[in-house]
Amino acid sequence: MKKEDFLVELQDILQREDVCLENDHLAEYEEWDSLSKMAVMAFYDQKFGIKISLDKFSDLETVSDLIALAGSGVQ
Repeated sequence: MKKEDFLVELQDILQREDVCLENDHLAEYEEWDSLSKMAVMAFYDQKFGIKISLDKFSDLETVSDLIALAGSGVQ
């Protein structure tokens, strides 16, 4: 998946009107809550075959961290 496509998917998952940018801090997103984290977990499982625990989200600070978590799945 291209990085641009990932950002669009993330914007859709979070139901944000504003565009998601790599250097955005997730804590600053009003939409970044437990339900959106569960939706991100499902997205990673479905698109990349990566299972994420809720505990892992404490390590994620930026959108770039989410991209890095996808590994080679996002180019």
